Amino acid sequence: MRPRIAYMGSPECAVPFLDLAHRKGADLIVFTRADKVRCRGGKLSQTPVKKRALELGLSVHDLSMKSDEAHRILSDFSPDLYLVVAYGQILSERILDLPKIAPINVHFSLLPKYRGAIPVQAAILAGDDTTGTTIMVMDKALDTGDIVWQETLTILPDETAEHLFGRLITLSVDLLDRTWDDLVSGRFARIPQAGEASYTKLIKKDDLVVDWTRQALELHRMIRAFAYKPGVRAHFRDKLLLLGAAQWRPDITGAPGEIVAVEKKGFAVACGEGGLFLTEVQPECKACMPAASFVAGYRPRIGEKLC
Repeated sequence: MRPRIAYMGSPECAVPFLDLAHRKGADLIVFTRADKVRCRGGKLSQTPVKKRALELGLSVHDLSMKSDEAHRILSDFSPDLYLVVAYGQILSERILDLPKIAPINVHFSLLPKYRGAIPVQAAILAGDDTTGTTIMVMDKALDTGDIVWQETLTILPDETAEHLFGRLITLSVDLLDRTWDDLVSGRFARIPQAGEASYTKLIKKDDLVVDWTRQALELHRMIRAFAYKPGVRAHFRDKLLLLGAAQWRPDITGAPGEIVAVEKKGFAVACGEGGLFLTEVQPECKACMPAASFVAGYRPRIGEKLC
C-alpha cells in the first residue's frame, strides 16, 4: 500500500526530500509557504517546493497552518506521515496529532545541540569538528521531539555554511532513502533527546558588522558561516565592503582593522588577535570578486583601515 504523506517544505534545500518521497511512490499532498512579491514589478514568486510540486503534478496548498481549512484538508487526506523540511510554519498540536504514524522532521544538527533556525551556521561559529543530521518526531515545542535516526558528518577545514549545508542535505536524503521502508511502516524506535540542549537565534544584519578588535579566528568563522547570506560587513573608504572569503593568519600583528600587507592575491587585515588575509570581497554596488581584482582596481594601501 502506498504511504499517504503530507509533505511540508519551502526553500530549495527542501526540494530533494520531496523528490525522494515522489520517487518512492508515496501518495503525496504538499504544503508550502504562500507566494511572495520577490521580483520587480510586483510579480508573485512561488517557493521552490511549490514549483517542483506543480511540475510533479501534485496537489499544493499554501494556507496558514492556523486555519481551519488547512486542518480540514489534512483530516480529509488522512496522512500516515508528515515529512517536514524547512517549512517555515509552526504546527499546532491539533495538526501534529493527525498522522497515523508520526509527524517527521529533518533537522540539520545532532539534537539536542543547536535547536532552532540556523544549526549549520551555529556549528561553524562554535568551531565544531563534527555536525550531523537528525530525523525526529515533531512535538509542540521547538525541536524537542524524540530522535528516530541520526548520522554524523565531519566539518572540513575552512568549509563554508553553504558547502556544509549541501553535504548535510545529501547525507539526510541518503539516510531517509536507506530507512524508508522502516519509516513508512512505523518500524522505528523513538529515543528521547538526552544531554544539554542549545538553541540558535536568527542573525540580523547588525550582528554581522565586523568588530576588528575580536580574535581573527572568531571573525574567520563568522565569514565562513554568513558570507553574502546575509553578508559579513565592514567599511572601506566609507563604503560598504562585504567579506566573502578569508584565511585565518595567527601570525599577523597590527592595529585592529589596519591593512598590514597587500599582495596580488589579496590583502591582510589585523584583528584584536591575529589577522585575516582576505581572498574574496564584494564592494558596495558591485558583484563579488576575488580580492586580487579588488587590489588591482581599488589599490588598498598598507596603513589604511577597515572599520
